Amino acid sequence: MEVIRDILMNPVKAILKAKKDRNMNKTLLILVISWIMVGISFSFTLYRIGTPLIALSSALAIFLFGILFSLFYGYIINIVMNVLGGKGKYYDGLTAATYSSLPISIGILVTTILSFINVVLGGLLGFLALAITTALSLSIYFRAIKEFYSTDMVVTFVGFLVTIYVLMIAIYLSLGFSIGSSIFTMFPNQMV
Repeated sequence: MEVIRDILMNPVKAILKAKKDRNMNKTLLILVISWIMVGISFSFTLYRIGTPLIALSSALAIFLFGILFSLFYGYIINIVMNVLGGKGKYYDGLTAATYSSLPISIGILVTTILSFINVVLGGLLGFLALAITTALSLSIYFRAIKEFYSTDMVVTFVGFLVTIYVLMIAIYLSLGFSIGSSIFTMFPNQMV
């Protein structure tokens, strides 16, 4: 598929084309492909330590959670970037998140396959694959946000930090309240 090749070989062209075309179906297809690769990676890893059923069900769960998380993350990006002065829509946030997830998904899959063949090979060549694909993913993310929301790199970087803080605070508080309520339910209700 041409868009996948462009994302990997000429990301600027892919981003500018996505900005012009605004094709949500193409974005969703890339999203599904990315999470299929991550799901397959987890199934390879879990197949070694568990049964095929555990590997398959875990891969399916990772795939579904990843899709839902990416859809939500695109919404968070859109909120943050619009508050920071960008001019974009949900499509722009989702496409930035989706296009940037493709290279690292490939890196994860390559590392997993190499580790499945040989652990040392996976460690050495997997490191190289992940370093390259992570660099590509982060570069695509920043360039896509800059292009889609018409911001400069400083605002794009601040937006990136804010979205990371949002996710960390949400995880911290939701886990804190969940664990806290679990702890307090262990005590008998003796408050009068």
